[in-house]
Amino acid sequence: MAVKPVSRENLSSQLYSSLRAALMEGQFAPGQRLTISTVAEEYGTSITPVREAIFRLVSERALEVRAATSVQVPRMGPADLREIQRIRVELEGVAAYRVGEIATAENIAEFERINAAFIKAAATSSSEAARINREFHFAILHIAGMPIVEGICENMWVLMGPFLRIFHERIPVRQLTGDEHKHHDFIAALKRHDPDAAKLAMQDDIRWSEVLVRMLEQEEAEAERAEREAKKSKR
Repeated sequence: MAVKPVSRENLSSQLYSSLRAALMEGQFAPGQRLTISTVAEEYGTSITPVREAIFRLVSERALEVRAATSVQVPRMGPADLREIQRIRVELEGVAAYRVGEIATAENIAEFERINAAFIKAAATSSSEAARINREFHFAILHIAGMPIVEGICENMWVLMGPFLRIFHERIPVRQLTGDEHKHHDFIAALKRHDPDAAKLAMQDDIRWSEVLVRMLEQEEAEAERAEREAKKSKR
């Protein structure tokens, strides 16, 4: 985890924001265990504000309590991931449509800059690619000027960020860096001033994660079969 300096003022809120951002950016993996003492040591602070920040995230389902002194990043199941995906498809689609209506030349240049950085990162670092992908999506939400939509989507990203890290680890680099990536279609739609195409490109981009959801479903089914076979062999 990238440690960020924290001032003494309002430590709990700052730690909460920092940990929340780390979850959104995929700095933590599903199932990863965090101890309160380790986080406090990394941030150079006492245990109390860390505990307050962590239990605030627990109340939002972003973390799960595993023991008195530790928590775990949730392992989202396929049903949960699909629910989050559907919410993102609708709300980020609305934001993308709005950006398609109002995007300036400067906005388009910014999306091109972020996308170029994403392509470069995708070839070498899945964690950096996940972080920059989040930057691309949140640029859409910010430019759209829809703070309520942005807030809801941010909550979805807190839950889905660790999953998206796995997505960038498993999807072949050639698909992430190729011309068929929907970021390119989104930018092209902005240049044509076509909000419908911008919305569709972003929705298709979000739906792409369904590939990994199916993979996880298959892995769960195989694990369950292996467990059943193991129990049979013991009888």
